[in-house]
Amino acid sequence: MIDAIALRRATPEDSAALLDLQLALDEESSFMLLEPGERDPSPGFLGEPSFRLLAMTPTEAAGYVEVEVLPYARARRTGYVVMGVRAAYGGQGLGRRLLDSATQEARTAGMARLELTVMSHNRRALGLYLSCGYQVEGLRRSALDVDGHRVDEYYMGLLLQR
Repeated sequence: MIDAIALRRATPEDSAALLDLQLALDEESSFMLLEPGERDPSPGFLGEPSFRLLAMTPTEAAGYVEVEVLPYARARRTGYVVMGVRAAYGGQGLGRRLLDSATQEARTAGMARLELTVMSHNRRALGLYLSCGYQVEGLRRSALDVDGHRVDEYYMGLLLQR
């Protein structure tokens, strides 16, 4: 099943598929930052060197990873990672494929660092990030309100070049 999923860079024509995926993830998972109903229905296109990769089945987007780079000279070599995989495709290696592909694209673009945050109780994602070389760089205590509870987040980073 996972072999039939193609990874590719998202284009502006993918806006509807990306929005459908993000709205589904907002409903399926309490690990995404946005709650259902908070997402802007018109996702903007990311300019270089930022990018999005989509994991596409023949019928839908199964997952995505986004690497966003601030437009300021001092921050241009650091990408902030956001990713999500539909529940139906979880546990099959798709998240790793997305993250590995994003890491390679970031290296090719000359980025020196990737960073992300992950809720401390999201063990599956935390395990994935650690196994891909990310390191916990800090703890953001009580950073989020999720389902009426205060939740800690780990701040993680991956050095691509020194």
